[in-house]
Amino acid sequence: MLDPFSLSRVRQADKGEVHSTYEGWPSLARKGFASSVRVRSKGGQRVCFLGMGGSAAGGDIVAGWLHGRDGVDVEVFKGEYPSKGMKDTLAIACSVSGETGETIRMMLEAASQGASVVSMSTGGTLMAESKRLGIPHILMPKVLAPRYALPFIVFSSLAVLEEALDLGSSREAEGALSEMESYAPVLGIKSPTEENPAKKMALLLLEGTPVIYGWETTRGVGVRFKNALNENAKKHAQFSLLPDALHNDIESWEDPLPGFVPIFLRHSNEGKWGKGKTLAMMALLRELGKAPVEVRGRGGSSLSQLVTMAYELDMASYFVAVGLGRDPLAVPMIERLKQGP
Repeated sequence: MLDPFSLSRVRQADKGEVHSTYEGWPSLARKGFASSVRVRSKGGQRVCFLGMGGSAAGGDIVAGWLHGRDGVDVEVFKGEYPSKGMKDTLAIACSVSGETGETIRMMLEAASQGASVVSMSTGGTLMAESKRLGIPHILMPKVLAPRYALPFIVFSSLAVLEEALDLGSSREAEGALSEMESYAPVLGIKSPTEENPAKKMALLLLEGTPVIYGWETTRGVGVRFKNALNENAKKHAQFSLLPDALHNDIESWEDPLPGFVPIFLRHSNEGKWGKGKTLAMMALLRELGKAPVEVRGRGGSSLSQLVTMAYELDMASYFVAVGLGRDPLAVPMIERLKQGP
């Protein structure tokens, strides 16, 4: 059987050498955590992430990491910002291009409501407006496309939160960075399929449609995986949140239509009850003749598990693209919609 992820297949599909950007994700993450910014107000605050698409994905993952933490209320807004009650809020506005109109409007609204705002971009209008208003701004390194800036967004957001809320998370962040660095060669294009979890996942999805399940902690990673499959591999995918999926989505597996692959994102924060429900659902799927797949991140900390899981799944979406002969960088449908009707 021919290797669907061979170096020759990589060269044919990946004209923009997206794999080089993925191989540099640990370095991007370190650069992000080294970001230095002075936040105007500190203390126990509400945290809001403002962004769209790939620029918001980092906020989703950080929100999962902070889920359930005492004294921290986290929300992610994509397109519309609340019009009141923002005085004691820390708002992090991210637009990789710096030109996302929705994010610029949300940042201006947050500032007008008295929120303590920090922005990040590679330049553009977001940076110009931040300078005009005296909003601290983090200049991001340029990448091939906004979605590939994920590790910088996650870890620069952690740096902002550490400065603003004094979470004491530096050691956890360092551990997560080390796990990413050790995982990179395992996930790379030269790593053989039998030793590469991302390639193993991709093999399942070359002809299958993923149905991804996760709890609130892994919601951000699950949505990110769905979106990465959409954009990199041009492939349908679905994400469903547990435990709600136990009350609706589970019934759809009685449908005899073949080709759907159930994927469960597992995390140590599931707790005893959540673990029991997850195992029960997986057992039921096996009774129905399905083969549920489990994905776990690496490391002992919550953050490490999340960022290494996201790394593995993004690489899986990349290998699906390669295996199907699709350019992971090109997004022609998105570009057509940007041009308007």
